[in-house]
Amino acid sequence: MMRKESKKFYLVVKVFLFILFKMIYFFKSTGRKHIPKAGGCIIASNHLSHLDPIVLSLGSPRILSFLAKQDLFKGVFGKVITALNAFPVQRGKGDLKAIRISLDKLKRGNVLIVFPEGTRSVNGDIKKNAEAGVGLLAAKADVPVVPTFIMGSDKALPAQSKKVLFFTPISIHFAEPLTFHGLGLDPKDKKSYQIFSNKVLECIQELKNKNSL
Repeated sequence: MMRKESKKFYLVVKVFLFILFKMIYFFKSTGRKHIPKAGGCIIASNHLSHLDPIVLSLGSPRILSFLAKQDLFKGVFGKVITALNAFPVQRGKGDLKAIRISLDKLKRGNVLIVFPEGTRSVNGDIKKNAEAGVGLLAAKADVPVVPTFIMGSDKALPAQSKKVLFFTPISIHFAEPLTFHGLGLDPKDKKSYQIFSNKVLECIQELKNKNSL
């Protein structure tokens, strides 16, 4: 759990950024009621921009944790994501370490951001096949996964750009949680990790279809 001082700083930064994003990105969120009020869980979202972890943190009523590449912890952006409970992982060396950190946080009752696609989408499309990691984490930690769709962050900060644009609407949409048992899958069967992960992406695609009309 976060220390009292860190939690207070997180909330101060969150309030400031929420007001800022409301003003410059007309930020809104739906489905917040689907995030469990207590206990560990995973927020599994599509990935469009480096802004996504910030957007997810602003849209959630609970404090979120997320892992980020070591090279993102630089300058003002690095300070912002550190304040929002980010933890660095070294590229090429971080897979096992990231899994250990993630499982520890989930078992301690934290909420963790995971991007099932693995990398940012350059065209906004959602992949058909997910990385199996979200299924592995959900099974090992025995936690629910909340499929989440972000819209508009790629316009504010495109995947291949370092220039932030203003006054482009950003919204976030949460769906009902998924669990292995709820889908009739065995969390002890490693083959089910991929099936579960793909189901999460299907739900995110459904959210996109619903909210892109």
